[in-house]
Amino acid sequence: MATLPVHAAREERGNLTFDGVLQPSPALVARITPWLAGRSATVAGWLPDGALLVTTRFGEIGQLHRVAGPLGAREQLTFDDDPVISAAASAASGAAGVAYVTAGPGAVPQLRALRFSDRTTPRIAAPRVQPGALVWSPDGKTVAFQAASADGVHQEILAFEPGGNLQPRLLVAAGIRSWRPLAFSPDGARLLIENEVNSQHSELWFADVNTGGVTAIVLPTPPRRVAAARFAPDGRNIYLIAQFDEFARLHRLDPTTNEFTTITDNVSWDIESFAASADGRYLAFVANVAGVSRLSVIDQVARMELAPQGLPQGRIADLAFDAAGRRLALSAESATQPADAWVYEPATNTLVRWTHSEMGPVDAAALVTPEFISFPSWDRANGSARTLPAWVYRPRTPGPHPVLVRIASGPAEQYRPGFDAFTQFAVNVLGYVVIAPNVRGAPGYGRSFEALGDSVRREDAVRDIGSLLVWIGVQRDLDRSRVVLMGESQGAQVALGSLAQYSDRVAGGISLAGMTTYARIPNARALRRPLLVVQGAQDLLAPTFEAERLVATARGNGAEVWYVLAKDEAHVFRRKANRDAWMTVAAAFLERLGGS
Repeated sequence: MATLPVHAAREERGNLTFDGVLQPSPALVARITPWLAGRSATVAGWLPDGALLVTTRFGEIGQLHRVAGPLGAREQLTFDDDPVISAAASAASGAAGVAYVTAGPGAVPQLRALRFSDRTTPRIAAPRVQPGALVWSPDGKTVAFQAASADGVHQEILAFEPGGNLQPRLLVAAGIRSWRPLAFSPDGARLLIENEVNSQHSELWFADVNTGGVTAIVLPTPPRRVAAARFAPDGRNIYLIAQFDEFARLHRLDPTTNEFTTITDNVSWDIESFAASADGRYLAFVANVAGVSRLSVIDQVARMELAPQGLPQGRIADLAFDAAGRRLALSAESATQPADAWVYEPATNTLVRWTHSEMGPVDAAALVTPEFISFPSWDRANGSARTLPAWVYRPRTPGPHPVLVRIASGPAEQYRPGFDAFTQFAVNVLGYVVIAPNVRGAPGYGRSFEALGDSVRREDAVRDIGSLLVWIGVQRDLDRSRVVLMGESQGAQVALGSLAQYSDRVAGGISLAGMTTYARIPNARALRRPLLVVQGAQDLLAPTFEAERLVATARGNGAEVWYVLAKDEAHVFRRKANRDAWMTVAAAFLERLGGS
């Protein structure tokens, strides 16, 4: 195992601070630079003229672009100083603009409008906007959104007109609830809204758009979670994704008669998203099959289910039918292919790629597809050893290889194989085997598995990493003396707890935007292995003081600690220069701990 030097100076370069970080060698910088040049594109909806609105990057940050046709030029529409977090377009002929949210100063999301008439992008004055809750009225004139109420605790629903009156008006007052807008009715008179009572219970309501009055919707039993809900094109029925048993399923409800039908009762996996065509003929949904998305489209006239072929085998999101209901847009990516926009036409069973994002000057043939495996854990289930799922990326060279364990972002996050340049670099260039486990508590494998990671049993996830280390120790192609743990957000807490608990079996650790709440780790004084901490100064979910307390504690134990702080980033690094910086530092850290 390589020994890290004892000290490196503190240095500030622009918005970045490097504390205790050793300068990466020119050779390493040259090797990683090509892997940092790639980009991706994700669908934000259809525009009234039949073009697609996508988010992509042609500089430092992601901005909105228009794509007129398959593999057409990406016409940049926004030129803000801050990156686009989310956006929503309306395909209605009356739409005169686009609603979108940027990561504003101080990590506060800023709601903006892109007005088609003059291409201006004015800011909409609203307190604490929730980026993902932008809902268009059917006529394309109004956008409903979720924002903080006056008490600062609950959420209310406001609305504005991107092409007209930009002053937000109140649609639904919060009261003692936190409302989230889901969908307008086809006639625009009602709004379907949700109130999350707690993590175990969601409620659905109707809101009258004119009066703001709300009416509860009766479901057969209270669902644990409502992931999405929309009016059916008939304006009477409601489609919803809700979890009543082991898995989240797609259902149809007639609120008038209380008739309730489960559409995907034959799918023993979570349904994660859906979309319905305007004429009601097609109903598309995505199932999360052991971490890989599977798209299905039901032709409700022909009474048949279509399974589009040719999509990347990874993650599918952002389903959106065009105004005529004939084309379904979506974003798709895999471990070897960046996210891009695709369009599927059910009538002809035709799939067409609309964007082709560059992954940089790297050999695409060298990219590695992960293997799905399971490893035995420390406890038993149904009379035998419980097994846990994991994705394994292996170099094509002979071993034994060093190992990087990437721990997903906390108990509510499932690791899924999407495109990640850093993982591919670690495998292809540094020679690491990358293992991404889904420890107990991860969603996607049923309610019972997810419940194993509740707050009172959170430390059991650390024991799962211990079981993985045992499994690593008996694999001939893995070097058990060179294992590095890497966690992001809440996953950092599991990584750090494991780093302390199993320090005799781990070479070092990496904490990215770590929601450490470090005082909860009972053996903090056992943190003595080399550690890299990456933090955004504007992070509200994982405050900077927690990262700095972690740095001080580990250094007080005698550990070598590298600390990277980005002044203009929050919980997620969205600026290319900052992402490049932390990945280059992480590459140097891994190289010193045993990479090739």
